[in-house]
Amino acid sequence: MDDTPVTPARTPPAAPPRSTPLGPGGAQAALAHALVLDARDEAAFAAGHLPGAGRIGRSEFRPRRAELPPRTSEVLVVHDDPAEARATAEALIGLGYRHVAWLDVPLADMPDGRGSRAQAERIWRPSPFLAGVLDRLPRGRALDLASGSGREAVFLALHGWDVEAWDHAPDALERAQALASRSGVRITTRVAELERGGPPPPERPWDVITVFRFLHRPLFAWIERALAPGGALVYETFRVGQEMHGRPRQARFLLGHGELASAFPSLRAELLEDSEPAGGPVMSRLLARRPADVRGPA
Repeated sequence: MDDTPVTPARTPPAAPPRSTPLGPGGAQAALAHALVLDARDEAAFAAGHLPGAGRIGRSEFRPRRAELPPRTSEVLVVHDDPAEARATAEALIGLGYRHVAWLDVPLADMPDGRGSRAQAERIWRPSPFLAGVLDRLPRGRALDLASGSGREAVFLALHGWDVEAWDHAPDALERAQALASRSGVRITTRVAELERGGPPPPERPWDVITVFRFLHRPLFAWIERALAPGGALVYETFRVGQEMHGRPRQARFLLGHGELASAFPSLRAELLEDSEPAGGPVMSRLLARRPADVRGPA
């Protein structure tokens, strides 16, 4: 028997993601499954672009962050200058995207590369949970609490709700208004302190209240009071386990296991979900309704 100690083999660290150059043929094939990000300026885009393309230039990433697609998306970056297409693709990689390709020839070399003059396609996405329950929500007035840059608020407005977006950060609400304007809808924004002191008593009840990636437990009772009879709450945020993958890590920002099921006692839960994919995020989700014949908490 050989007693020589055995050193366990080390798994080499995963190589950092890199963008992929594609010629016209490869790019044409990618159109079947990738979102197209045209990184040119507005004038060049208006003169002609690939059908179905969205448009955001690399210098606009910061102010228009909410308009970028989800990080899990496959993205094809195009430009008249292949070097700028590559630089834009690498900027996306730096923001955490893992599946990014770029056109390594001028856009004019693509079949139908400048064949469309339609408006830019919406390549940003709201929470998939909100999109999935949209048909179950009552029509009317909607309030998006802690709305940030307004993706969910604008998504609701695009589908016919009269939306208010509340957040403590005026700059975030300015981005939400800009997103609504570019999307051709109107939303009302309000600077509201949701943690220190909390929002004022609701003047009128809301048909829909949404909360995404925000947790302040003292707001739970306010939300119950603010919902109209028959109104719906859509809540999605991080839960315990997320601290293993990144922010947030503090317990006050993380739901406990099963916490959403009992967080709103006057509401009737219609859908509860937990997800814990490899690498995160670890989330809990709730669709709940205030019964038409039950009053909210005093």
